This record gives sequence, C-alpha cells and structure tokens, in this order.
Amino acid sequence: MERKISLPAMGEYSKTIANELSRHLGWNIIPSTNTVQSLELGARHLNELICLPAKSTLGNMIEACDLGATDLLDFDSCGECRLKTYWILHDRALKKLGYQVKVHPIRLGIHTPADIRRIDPSISWYRAWSVFIGTMRAIARSEPQQPVIGQPPNIGIVGEIFTLLDEATNHRLFDKLRKLGCFVHNSLPLSYFTFKRLYQLGWMKRKDMDNAILRKAERLAHQIFPKQIGGHGNTIYYGLMGFDGVIHVAPFPCMPEFTVASVIDDIAHDYGIVAMHLTFDLHTADAGMITRLEAFTDMLKRRHSYCRKTR
Repeated sequence: MERKISLPAMGEYSKTIANELSRHLGWNIIPSTNTVQSLELGARHLNELICLPAKSTLGNMIEACDLGATDLLDFDSCGECRLKTYWILHDRALKKLGYQVKVHPIRLGIHTPADIRRIDPSISWYRAWSVFIGTMRAIARSEPQQPVIGQPPNIGIVGEIFTLLDEATNHRLFDKLRKLGCFVHNSLPLSYFTFKRLYQLGWMKRKDMDNAILRKAERLAHQIFPKQIGGHGNTIYYGLMGFDGVIHVAPFPCMPEFTVASVIDDIAHDYGIVAMHLTFDLHTADAGMITRLEAFTDMLKRRHSYCRKTR
C-alpha cells in the first residue's frame, strides 16, 4: 500500500515544507489548511483546556485521515512549551476515533534529519541532511525581507510561534495592521526559531533586525528570566529600537505566554512603548479584534504625534 503523508498547517510554511519533502523524497503529501471547520473538529475531540494549536493540528490530522493518510508528521517542541507532548495526545485521540495511522514526532533543528530517517530508514544520512538544509533554505527565501524599521507607527509582534506564523490562527493580524497604516515586524520567523542558537552565536545574522541591539536585548532579557520564555526579549529589542508598540499574541490557554504577559507590560512601561495582548481561541471573532486594533493604532498615532511635538 502506498504511504500517504500529511503534516499540519502552519501558514505558508506548511506549503513550502510539503513541496520540498515531496520534491526531494518523493513522498505523497496530503495538504492541510487551517479553517474554522478544522479547528472545531479538533476541539471536539480534545479537552477544552488544551491550547489552540493542538486543536487545529488534530483537526488537520482527522481531515487527512479521511483522505487516506497513513502517516502523520507532528510538531515536537522543546523547552517550556507543552507542545512536546501533543503528538502523544493526538495519537491517542486518533486511535480512539478508530484511525489506524502512524504519528511521527518531528523536532525542529539538528534532530530533524534523524526524525526523517525514523520515518523511512532507507533514506541515507546525507540525503536526510540535504533535504533538511534545502527545506530551511526554501523557507528562508519565502520569508518576506522586511526592513529593520519603517514609517510610524512601528509595531512589533511577539508571542507564541504557531499563533505568530499561522494566518488562520491569528486572523491575518499582520494584514489588518498594514491596512491601518502600520509598519509591522515579525519577531520570530520560522528560520530564526529553528536556528536561534546559531544566531545567538553570531554564525547567522538576521537581515531584518539590528543584530547588535538584538544581542543586547537578549542579555537584558536573561536578567529577568534565565531562559527565553515568551516574547519579553523581543519586547526589549523593540523598546531599544524606538518602536511605538508591541502586540503580544497567545493561544488560549498557553502557559508560557500567560506567565510572561505581566513582564511584557513592565518592560513596555520601562522602555516607553505600549503593549497590547491578543488571546486567540475558538470563539475569537474578527469584529471585536478589528475594533481593538483600530483603537490601538489610533492611540499610537496620536501618541507619536504628541511626543514629536513636545521634543
């Protein structure tokens, strides 16, 4: 029987990854897309206190199983996030629903080639590393090359990686802000998230950030928390860069992001910028979100104009 493989959606990144895996490994990839229906489907079979990415991912998996998927790739995070255990929860939920499918946890970073070979041991180490490096290069090329800072109001987006990168989950937050006349900066593209240690060592550099100030912000952030939790380090960076505000995004009920939310407020106050928190769940609606964004950006424009006149 031919193996059919699917991976959960995470914005445009999923399409790039699926194309690269299909092209270089010959895998038959079943595409996934996050929709209201997939989110509701996943939420129906998980505890309500499990965070939003776990629910949308399960919804993608159920839809893929209905299309004949035999193998599913699932995120395996590290650090403080409970995402590290979600592939186990997903596997249990799918088994309860009667799907005979194999769930493969995939770690991002130096362990990815080993996880690729675990799915298909016939793949050589050289080929696995080539596919991984080629895929990350394709991801880096697909990421928008935005400037370091733009015309005010300048807003940095910080928070949980899935909510930051998936347009369906964050309700196209970046597009909404740009339509309101804002310069919007993504603090955590996937390439930076995957190779953050190489960036910290100076072996890789971000073209859309001032790397010297970024290193300084990280040192200051470690004085607050010994580990990078949530977006407090990037909030310091935006404060040092003179941004007007930050928007902290989190899926309900994300423990690390809720832990750091009050710290972000303190940092924003100390560095003279404004912070707003957006929590996304199954019931988030565009109307209320747009009203909040309009009020926030209008306040930033007035504040920026006032500060310029009083200098």
